[in-house]
Amino acid sequence: MPTADEASRLLGLAHHTHERGDDLLQIAVDVSLLTGEKSSFGSAGNTATHDESIGYFLGEVEKIGWRLESSAFTFIESGATTSARMWGTGEGVVNHGAVVGYYVFRRA
Repeated sequence: MPTADEASRLLGLAHHTHERGDDLLQIAVDVSLLTGEKSSFGSAGNTATHDESIGYFLGEVEKIGWRLESSAFTFIESGATTSARMWGTGEGVVNHGAVVGYYVFRRA
């Protein structure tokens, strides 16, 4: 989920590379975040936040003169929190991280 500053930076990159005459543009954007808190009972509660405006942002890149060619996604873990379960065995695990979208554009 690009912040206003990150979106501005990426759109600036799209303008610059297009003016330079590049044939391809690749950008990476966080499209979803996974956060959560451990509980005192050892369970895990994750919260996923999704970017509903990514399509609008990609459309803004295309307005510059790029055409979306392909995309891929990966989860990048930034950490995890564990806690012992109160009843039973094992641990509760809460993962933290982001789903990053990699977008390749071709000059339109």
